[in-house]
Amino acid sequence: MESFPHSNPKLSRVFLHILFWTGYVVFFVLQYAFFYKDTNYLSTAGRLTLEAFIDMGATYFTVYFLLPRFLFKRKYVQFVVIFLLSVAIFILIQRVLLYYFTYPRFFPDIMKKGERFWHINPFYSFLNIYTVVGLFASIKLMKYWYRNQQIKTELENKNKTSELALLRSQLNPHFLFNTLNNIDSLIMSNPAKASDAIIKLSDILRFMLYDTSTDVVPLEKEISYLKSYISLQQIRLKDPGFVKTTIAGNCSDKTIAPMLFIPFVENAFKHGRKNVTAPGIRIRLECQDDSIYFEVANHSGLSSRTNKDRTTGIGMANTRRRLELLYPGRHKLSFEKENGMYISRLTIRT
Repeated sequence: MESFPHSNPKLSRVFLHILFWTGYVVFFVLQYAFFYKDTNYLSTAGRLTLEAFIDMGATYFTVYFLLPRFLFKRKYVQFVVIFLLSVAIFILIQRVLLYYFTYPRFFPDIMKKGERFWHINPFYSFLNIYTVVGLFASIKLMKYWYRNQQIKTELENKNKTSELALLRSQLNPHFLFNTLNNIDSLIMSNPAKASDAIIKLSDILRFMLYDTSTDVVPLEKEISYLKSYISLQQIRLKDPGFVKTTIAGNCSDKTIAPMLFIPFVENAFKHGRKNVTAPGIRIRLECQDDSIYFEVANHSGLSSRTNKDRTTGIGMANTRRRLELLYPGRHKLSFEKENGMYISRLTIRT
């Protein structure tokens, strides 16, 4: 159910729901009028509206609670158990309404025939309530599928247009140029260190060329990529302890979108002050049961952190958009300044 253009989305959604249920009641009123020529429209509409509230309860409980909480999360056993319990409860509520209100007031002949409370036809009652639940759920699922297709298409288009940017620019050309110069200077003075730097640079290039084409990569690979990048950046730093990296928790079973963390680290090296007591940059990645927490802190430099380096890959604006597409409603991103430190924090629910 799409909202009307140039209107409040919430009000439009409420209006569409009211329209749906009004049409539902009108349909059955007309059905009664077709089969029973002496139908009292006002009385029939009132009775059907009251009964429709039970259908509404079953519909909203199933569509807005059971489906997202259990079925969409593949908790099938819990879904079936709670669904069957809810079916029994709504059938019982419907029976109470019929037996104590509808039959005595509108169909007294049924009560005179000795109708008892527990004379319930479960199959008929289920169809009576859950036909509309199925219809409403179908509309909701179609909307859900259509929205996911839109997001998927947008993400695919974005990946196509940004693929070259990821491969050419995510590894800052200045960083690559400086790294090669640093390696060149190490070849004579420290061949072992130069060799190690070449290996790390090749690991970075291999990761970018072969692993970034997938939607997600093992978090351990992303961590390895970050460590290689940091190690190469540290070649030109005098203090080997200038960057403090902390990895906490069990990250072996986690996955993440490739190259999602690198813009935060790049910005810390680019904008952070170098003439400070170590550690000048603090990086912390913590793997929890249901989330990944990533934090980068550096001493605030003179330049504004909001100005994106035109040669720095996809940049923070694109990173925000990637997060919105890849982890909608499942991430929290913040930038804060605390005691002279600029801190980027990202939490992703897995």
